[in-house]
Parts: sequence; C-alpha cells; structure tokens
Amino acid sequence: MIDSFTQAKNKALSEETRIALEAARRGGDVLLSYWQQLHSLQIREKMAGDLVTSADLASEKVVTDFLQREMPEAAIISEEGTETTGSGPVWYIDPLDGTTNFVQQFPVFAVSLGLAMSGNRSDPKILCGVVYNPVSGELFYAARDRGSYLRDRQIHVSTKISFGDAVIATGFPRRYHGELKQYLREFETLFPNCRAVRRAGAASLDLCWTAQGVFDGFWEHRLSPWDVAAGILIVEEAGGLCTDLEGGSNHLVTGDILGAPPAIHDVLLKHIRQANELSDGGK
Repeated sequence: MIDSFTQAKNKALSEETRIALEAARRGGDVLLSYWQQLHSLQIREKMAGDLVTSADLASEKVVTDFLQREMPEAAIISEEGTETTGSGPVWYIDPLDGTTNFVQQFPVFAVSLGLAMSGNRSDPKILCGVVYNPVSGELFYAARDRGSYLRDRQIHVSTKISFGDAVIATGFPRRYHGELKQYLREFETLFPNCRAVRRAGAASLDLCWTAQGVFDGFWEHRLSPWDVAAGILIVEEAGGLCTDLEGGSNHLVTGDILGAPPAIHDVLLKHIRQANELSDGGK
C-alpha cells in the first residue's frame, strides 16, 4: 500500500513542502514511540495550563535537526525553545500541538510546520504548511498557489452560506485568564446563532478541519505563531479566509485568529465585533 507521504510526494509540490513533509513524518514517528507510554517523570508544567513532555522535546529535536541540515539558511522558531537565525525564510514549528490531549491519551494532536518568507509577522507570506496527526494518519499540507490537500486529495472549505447551519470550532484561553471574559462574551453572542460549537484542543487540526469542511469556522485567542502558521495557509489554499478578530492581518502578531469560508467568516466577524462593542460598554 502506498502511504500518505508517498502520495503527497507524488504531487507537484515545492521543494520546501517536500522538506516539511519529511520533517513532519520524522516528528510523528517520535510521537508514536511515546504514545500511551508516558510516565509522570516525563511530564512537567511550564506554566499554569501548559504542559511539556519528553515527547515534545524529542520530536522538536528530530524535526529541527533535519530542517537545519536540509535548509541551513532558514531560521527556526519552535515552541519548546529551539530558535536559530538565518538569512532566508522562517520555520514556525510545533513539535506536538495538543500536548494535554497527548498526555490524556486523547488522539487529537499533531506535528505542525509552517514556513514563512520572512520573520515579519504582520506580513509573513507563508510559503508552505504541513500538519500531521500520526495516530489518525491525517496528513494535511499546502503550498502557496498550489492548493491544500489531505493525503492525496485536494480539499476545500465548506460551501455553507447560512450561519445557522454552521458548526464552529474554538479553543479556550486556558493560559490567558485575562482573555476569558471577552471570550465568553463572544461565545455567548455566537452560540445561539450557529448549529453547534466544538472544542478539540489542537488549533492546527481545528484549522485543517476547517479547510476540509468538517468545521465551518474556527476562532481562538492568544495563540502562538507555531500553533497556526501551517493551518493559516491550509485554510487559505482551500478557499477560506484567515484574519485576526478585527478582520485584519495581525493574527501572527496578536495570536487572535478567525478562519472560515468567506460567507461564514463575515458573520463570525460580525458577532465578534458585536461582543467587542458590549465589552466596551455599548448597549
């Protein structure tokens, strides 16, 4: 049987995407070697609500070592602390997105790699992105102007028009309690108007499932660039929009992100703006 990576490499992809695919495969293999075998000494809390495990660190080392060999000119910014400078583009890497899920043996987690043309987060121009869940075998990837794929199949965002039919994904601002009141206002505004809201615990996959049309939109506060860089391009190449929560392009700066098909994005943004007006004292 031809595996997902072989199918992906048969596509007319950029060389950077091929490198990202191989890096994701290597990181995923590491995660599988730890999957359902962690013990307490391999888990620690970096800050309240933010875990790191031996699996995160081992995956990061394998991924970053490979990328440094293959693209030594590129800078690297990774969640667990690997940071290198370079004269070329910038890799944003999450070696294990969904660490709490991983610890709890909930099979929603991924290796996520996004390559940006520059370190300017207000105008990064993401060149390629790969998100890989090794347990499910879901391999999402995109290259700029070449579409988005799940394994060997091109994917597209939902075609729903009515917000009342939309299933929206989200994430809670667990590490940033100061965001909670505003988030709950947004939730209170959105929830009665859509079909349902789901929270899976891995933003990279939430964005990919939005690109696939499993979800009809996604929003979350205060994410890091490595959480979303790959998923942003995958949504956009699938026909969707990604913005910050004001409709601008500062989502890699602020970490506030809204991704959805254009019609649903407009309504999501309207509800979030309405919630913001309430928080500012408007009635």
